[in-house]
Amino acid sequence: MTSWLIDALLVSALLVTSWRTGTMYRELRRLRSDETALRAVLVDADQSINKAANAVVLLKSEGVRTLQTLEERMAEARELAERLDIILDSYERRRIAPANDADTPSRFASVPVAIR
Repeated sequence: MTSWLIDALLVSALLVTSWRTGTMYRELRRLRSDETALRAVLVDADQSINKAANAVVLLKSEGVRTLQTLEERMAEARELAERLDIILDSYERRRIAPANDADTPSRFASVPVAIR
């Protein structure tokens, strides 16, 4: 009778161990499939990050070129603005000068017209 009890205990322990082993095997198989999926996701993420890094580098170089072009254009615009100011000042001086000459009496005002 003791041997039956020990045998029953050992068989139940074997059944529990077998059941637990099967459960662990299924969990391990699921983890391996998840690992494969995770690996694929990480590879995709790495490729996406590399593409984004390349895009950032390209944007930076384009931005630097745009900034240089903008600085050149701004320098040209400043030069043109200075030239325009000079031209406008000259025009204003010419426009105002004849009006001042007409208002001021000539130094020859006392001389008769026939002698002039």
